Amino acid sequence: MTDSPPYKSFDPAPKTPELTLALEQILGALGKALETVVADYGRTEIFSLENISSGELARLVSLLGEGEISGKIEPAPDDREGTIHIRESVYPGIWLIGHRPPGSEGVVLSSIEIGRAPRILVRNPEPAPSLPLNGADLTDQEYVRIKPGLMNAPSLLEETVYHLGTYLPDRKSHRIFLNKLPLSEGDAEWIDKVCSGGHISLVSKGYGDCRILSTQVPGLWRVLYKNPEGVPLLDALCVTELPDEIAATPEDLVQSKKDYGEFLTWVRRESP
Repeated sequence: MTDSPPYKSFDPAPKTPELTLALEQILGALGKALETVVADYGRTEIFSLENISSGELARLVSLLGEGEISGKIEPAPDDREGTIHIRESVYPGIWLIGHRPPGSEGVVLSSIEIGRAPRILVRNPEPAPSLPLNGADLTDQEYVRIKPGLMNAPSLLEETVYHLGTYLPDRKSHRIFLNKLPLSEGDAEWIDKVCSGGHISLVSKGYGDCRILSTQVPGLWRVLYKNPEGVPLLDALCVTELPDEIAATPEDLVQSKKDYGEFLTWVRRESP
């Protein structure tokens, strides 16, 4: 997985005033939305940017900066909407949502969400009775090939099924740390197969080299950490609607509210 490309507008060199009336209104509205989500942590505010010019979009992206989290959601085979790109701003809890137009090298900002995470990332865990075989029959040829080499994968996946079926939103996520368990090559191969097929891939720079990947099973994620040399440090299966590595915490939002308020005062003062 690679980081999302930088956000750009249709105009590669926009000539826009430092702060137009439309931008000032949007920036002010984002500040009020931050106050709202600080008071109600579970809430998300969404701002459409359909009526903003390409130059203003580019300026908005520049003003909000780049935070620790970025990534994308690949479309399903029958989805015509295309890839959705997500980037956290320099203020945790302010998220940039964009898309790449056909033939474009950049990503165009289309909306902004304020909250712990964009709504589109939330995956409510659902019971998955067929998870151990990834929906395959016992005669599945790949399973038959791998089965003799399986050691701990079946029991680990049964544990995962249990927690998917008993998940409650007010509980902490359940994690299985694969790198701390004895796994055979067959185990690793089968777990990779079970965890394939997800559409969400994110990277968090705040946790070193951390990759957060969804799977084809709603609510089942895989979280991987590596050191600067690329050596795996942690490999975990995670049953939750949203891994902790993604979500802005209540403390993050409080700090963002303070920092963003100072930024808004500065940008208004510095603009002509």
